[in-house]
Amino acid sequence: MIANVVLAGISLAAFYFVLSAGLSLVFGIMGVLNFASAGYFLVGLYAAWYMLGHGSGFLVAALAAGLISGVTALIVEFVMLRPLYRNPGGQLLTTLGVMLILTEAVNWVFGPQIQQEPMQGLLASTLPVGGLPFPVYRLLLIASGLVIYLLLVALLRGTSLGLKVRAGVESQTLAELSGIRVLPLRSLVYALGGILAGFAGALYGPFGGVYPGAGTDTLLLTFIVVVIGGLGSVGGTLVASLIIGLAEALVGFYAPNLALTVNVLAMIIVLILRPQGLLGRAPGRRDTHAA
Repeated sequence: MIANVVLAGISLAAFYFVLSAGLSLVFGIMGVLNFASAGYFLVGLYAAWYMLGHGSGFLVAALAAGLISGVTALIVEFVMLRPLYRNPGGQLLTTLGVMLILTEAVNWVFGPQIQQEPMQGLLASTLPVGGLPFPVYRLLLIASGLVIYLLLVALLRGTSLGLKVRAGVESQTLAELSGIRVLPLRSLVYALGGILAGFAGALYGPFGGVYPGAGTDTLLLTFIVVVIGGLGSVGGTLVASLIIGLAEALVGFYAPNLALTVNVLAMIIVLILRPQGLLGRAPGRRDTHAA
């Protein structure tokens, strides 16, 4: 029984990592608290649901959902955010507005009703864990989270692009003085954040349902994860996701009504003891307002 609950918590953690990694990454390089991430999540959720309903396999639908969300994010960055890089308040209001616009657009096109996204084939089956059936789909969540973490680590630590991203995180002014073009780098990072949010939306549909409020419903949890882990830290996001996922599964098993309360309390405790998050940088070490 406990093994089943722990594995369920790890699967939740994997999903929370995919959900939150893009938001953390965007803040790390751009200094933008990207509320629009919830909108890109919603775009990916409905894109995957629509494609699955028209005969696509789940992997194709999930990858396409990430791509569609990434393109949407790239358009938003180019048209709306690029003129506001010296205006943090304008960035915040713009990303919030994008989230609301995308939510209302989805509601207008598809309606407010909750759509079901049933799994087929292997993903609909179960495996015995601790004497109880465990959904294969949750194993897919774990595999997805692990693969995305490894890909992000490889990108940030093993490529020239990753080196430029990390240089931009440390100091955008010095990065530009070193010949790094920060503006297109921001666009790529913002699009990557959209891709991750859209892919997370595709993963969410089978167990969370498909409905216009899904983006805003997951937004609080996303911020809890990135605040605990440290804004801008991919490793911190992974650690925080494991903490929140396991705590939610274990507390939810014994006291379901306290699951969200425990998550909020964990965030408050971390903010008191370590305001920058578990693996975040101390205040004053980042330069995010260079043009």
